[in-house]
Amino acid sequence: MLRVACGFGLAVCGVFGQALPSFEVASIRPYERVNQMGHGLTNISGPRVTMTGYTVSGLIQYAYDMRNYQVSGGPNWITSDTYSVTAKVEGDASAPVAEIRKMVQSLLAERFELKLHRDTKEEKVYLLESAKTGGTLKPSIAEKTTMQMGAGHLMMAKVTTPVIAAMLASVLGRPVLDRTGMTGEFDFTLDSPDVNMGRPQPQDENPGPSLFTALQEQLGLKLEPSRGPVEILVVDHIGKPAEN
Repeated sequence: MLRVACGFGLAVCGVFGQALPSFEVASIRPYERVNQMGHGLTNISGPRVTMTGYTVSGLIQYAYDMRNYQVSGGPNWITSDTYSVTAKVEGDASAPVAEIRKMVQSLLAERFELKLHRDTKEEKVYLLESAKTGGTLKPSIAEKTTMQMGAGHLMMAKVTTPVIAAMLASVLGRPVLDRTGMTGEFDFTLDSPDVNMGRPQPQDENPGPSLFTALQEQLGLKLEPSRGPVEILVVDHIGKPAEN
């Protein structure tokens, strides 16, 4: 059972004042950068958690379930230096991802001395809306939520429109706000060269409809550029950890 208290080895008081669970043990080491987006590979096997090739900005995004555009401030090295984290949760069983995120928050506070605060900024966004013409989203017949992404192809099952908006935000690198007014869960496939390793691709190198065109023709959705409030995390203080 996870013990919660404000002290090293049990849990820490998070940057927003709440007590957070901690890893039982954790090692942080510099790692040769291999991922330009700052997000490395995460492997959860039983009680062991390995995070390889993450920038500190990427760790913050993972810990607080944010996107790259939602982390502001801090020294330049938080987006250039890359680390690997090897950790173990207490006990012999794996922990839910939501709990592991909180443990990474604790790790950032303990080992990187992270201090940050939440803020809201008016930013460029896309509004996800229903299109008057084109395809339609199909009500879900799936038993569980799944996602498969390959070169130019995306399949999602049993997802809501806010989840679709979050996926599109990851692909586009800009906030996408759900304004469809649609409720329920949906299954769909989306084919576009822009759906490729999570990043839009040059049209002349990958023939096919753009993401904007594919959304309307295949799903009956559209993206409208706008401005809107976006929650961000502002880094007030952070330090490099000692190698261990």
